[in-house]
Amino acid sequence: MLKADLIRPRLKMHGGQVWPQSLPVDYHWLDVAGELIALFTNHQGRTRGSWQAALREYEGDSLDYPIIRGLAAVLEARGDFGRSPPVPPAALRQFLFQRGPVMVGRDLFTTTSRETAVAEAAGQFAVTPAQIEQSLFADLAEEQIMLDVGGPLTPGELIGRYNLEIARGLLYWAREVRLEVADNYKDLFKYIKLFKLMHTIRPSDAGGYVVTLHGPISPFVSSTIRYGLQFAKFMPALLLGQRWRMAADVRPPGADRFLRYTLDNQTELRGHFKASGAFDSRLEADFAAEFEEKYSRAPRHWELSREDEIVVVGDTVMIPDFTFTHRQDGRRALLEIVGFWHPNYLRRKLEKVRQAGRTDLILLVYESAKVAEGAFEAAAAGEVLTFKNKPVLKDVLAAVERRAR
Repeated sequence: MLKADLIRPRLKMHGGQVWPQSLPVDYHWLDVAGELIALFTNHQGRTRGSWQAALREYEGDSLDYPIIRGLAAVLEARGDFGRSPPVPPAALRQFLFQRGPVMVGRDLFTTTSRETAVAEAAGQFAVTPAQIEQSLFADLAEEQIMLDVGGPLTPGELIGRYNLEIARGLLYWAREVRLEVADNYKDLFKYIKLFKLMHTIRPSDAGGYVVTLHGPISPFVSSTIRYGLQFAKFMPALLLGQRWRMAADVRPPGADRFLRYTLDNQTELRGHFKASGAFDSRLEADFAAEFEEKYSRAPRHWELSREDEIVVVGDTVMIPDFTFTHRQDGRRALLEIVGFWHPNYLRRKLEKVRQAGRTDLILLVYESAKVAEGAFEAAAAGEVLTFKNKPVLKDVLAAVERRAR
């Protein structure tokens, strides 16, 4: 995440609106990005302080220093810095400071020179004087060694990542964010849960769902700084979807009121979060493949969709694996496949099913699932089918006909 002083210069405010100015991918900035990547890469194996000194020299008196520093911050965040000194720095400093005042050379008032103190410390910790020098301040950030630059990165990719950091950094000052989403629900709620964002959800009149996220300066939030970082980090999850819109109320520094910040799926921003696979298990993939194979030709009364409905259960959501939709009358039924999973997973699944209370929910349960006999039947408001080796599609469709609404 970029610091506020690197984000503010890239914001435009006008007429109650605010938006981040994307850095153009032109010859000038591609050259700058390429030079910064080379500079950063050449400092692998050297200290963070050395890299930062080289960056200051590169920056010089350029008026574009906020952009240069922002690009460099993106690079630095990708790097891996660390150090394993032969002597713990804190213990070493404590030993040396107990020796009293030390001067570079001796005089009438000091009996111990720096060279003598270092030699004594080397004997105490059974290392060389050179290792003492390396360890003395090795725990400071500027003394950390760049162990890895974070993999290859093109100038265009660096600019793209910088633009993303500016765009999501604006959400650090959000009061509320309203999302209209029509697909990719699983990844969206996976990251909402991962970043522990306060949210509400309701169906949208236009299809899909409206998700309201309470921002870091919402009256409902107490820990603004930490929550603000989590909140801003969430944005790349939104970019995983194909159909979405965002409208946020934000008040960045310098604004005398809340401004509207909007974004949708037409943005040129590109995220770096990984999308989930098409299926969670081979069992689900085989079920979908068998359905397509047997019912791909007319007459086909039911359409099979993957995770296209959300069921709100308490303070979380349940996203059934499949939805069956009748092609003529629009009736729908939900299908959740419960395979062979860890007991804790099954307990959570049971609780969600119980809270959902959906009569149109069909549970397809593997007979060898580690759960007490009849537990799903007791929890479900819909229907429970079991299978031994693989689901029987004919039985599933019969249940769909009975439960669809």
